[in-house]
Amino acid sequence: MDINSDKLNFCGDYFSKKNLKLILAESMTAGFISSVISLEINSGDYFLGSIVCYHDDMKISSLGVDPELIKKAGAVSEEVTHALLNGLRDRYDAHIAVAVTGYAFEDKAISDENPVGTVFLQIQYQNSFINKKCLFTGEAHDIITATANEIIENLYEMVLLSETQERDKI
Repeated sequence: MDINSDKLNFCGDYFSKKNLKLILAESMTAGFISSVISLEINSGDYFLGSIVCYHDDMKISSLGVDPELIKKAGAVSEEVTHALLNGLRDRYDAHIAVAVTGYAFEDKAISDENPVGTVFLQIQYQNSFINKKCLFTGEAHDIITATANEIIENLYEMVLLSETQERDKI
């Protein structure tokens, strides 16, 4: 599976022209999405960076996730993904914040409700918010690539909506 570079380039061009800033919190993807974004030609204009919080200790220390929340909800959960997003928004001045957790491999915490391939992602884009639980299949690299493409697709849709709203104001 390839990365949807056309949609990524479209978003990157838009973010650059609008002087928007993007930041990520990556757990399962461990910096992969950052690597993908860094390949986009305008990324130096809009991409602030990523907090790779693969281990729970990083979620706690770098983004202020409550250890009790991790214990209660699980590190791979909607609640912890939201806490990661809030941690980004509290610490960094960015127009777009993305947080992702998930299971790309077998893990003792997987369940029938959240099997391998489960991904939680949240995107805050100005006044818009996306909260998704996805289930991808395949090997770890397939799941991680599908996650990157899902995030790119959602950013693309948000940009299209923004453009439509901007045109409607004219």
